[in-house]
Amino acid sequence: MPRAIRILLTHAVLTSALVSCGSGTPGSSGLSTNEGGSDGPTAPGHDASANTEFDAPSPDSSSAMGSPTGSDASFDANANPGSDAASPPVTDSGIDATPDADTDGGNDSGVTHSGIWRIMPLGDSITGEMCPPQLLSQQLIENDHTDFVFVGSNLNNQSCYGAPNVQTEGHGGYLVTDLVGNGIHAAELPEWCAADKADIVVMQFGTNDVWNSKSTASILAAYSVVLADLRAVNPKVILFIAQITPLNPAGCTNCEAGVVALNAQIPAWASSESTAASPVYVVDVFSAFDPTTYVPNSTDTVDGVHPDPAGSKLDADKWYNALVAQGLP
Repeated sequence: MPRAIRILLTHAVLTSALVSCGSGTPGSSGLSTNEGGSDGPTAPGHDASANTEFDAPSPDSSSAMGSPTGSDASFDANANPGSDAASPPVTDSGIDATPDADTDGGNDSGVTHSGIWRIMPLGDSITGEMCPPQLLSQQLIENDHTDFVFVGSNLNNQSCYGAPNVQTEGHGGYLVTDLVGNGIHAAELPEWCAADKADIVVMQFGTNDVWNSKSTASILAAYSVVLADLRAVNPKVILFIAQITPLNPAGCTNCEAGVVALNAQIPAWASSESTAASPVYVVDVFSAFDPTTYVPNSTDTVDGVHPDPAGSKLDADKWYNALVAQGLP
């Protein structure tokens, strides 16, 4: 039966002092004014003129995927916070799509929850400046899943088939490895966690890391730090982690192989991190696309990296199916 409609139209920005939420080592204060820009050596960025369906980015937002290659974060790649009482991850295929009874708030995740669900889309420009989060919100609302609000410090306001604008923590050009240890954006992660207080996180992160030749081990270790920081604020946070979309930008000969290598390790990582209190689910977004045609000027992307509106719909469908299969939100 349809849930009570409680759509929040605005996102309150917390202005009180933020409480540190975990392991990120401060490297700067506040949110960076440089969202990655176009100064990454391998990242030409997104040409907004290539697709007229997108609005021009806001002045404080960069549509470039490229980022200055920060130093590899110094953290323990073997660290495994939250791995006790691990439960296996759930992918978007072969999962129980029938919500349980209301003992856990009407969701199949097993996490007790009352009130509105706070959903944080977390990632780079694919999350912050492309259509997937908006189309996911639209699809949820159209199918009577309305007990949620998207949270984050960055407004995603593209023209996406009439979909509503949403808040995200999608930041153009960011590497997930730069959010941890001595990374150049490490101070920002604890602030996002404390401000957003997410119940559900849909995370597609690692594209820029692969593009900048970061190792699979360092990316997975960064995922663990992100999850630990989220759990420090909300021990019952539910993480949906993407096997990321294909990456075929001009001039990057190793990108496709890097994505395949990362995606192959994500299920095992998720299984090791998932707990009964804070489950981790794998969403195979990669399989929504044909990697051989995910190239500049294809029907699914504008540049081999950023999905166009049609490609974004494929992306959003994967997230939607994964959420509702768990009776969420």
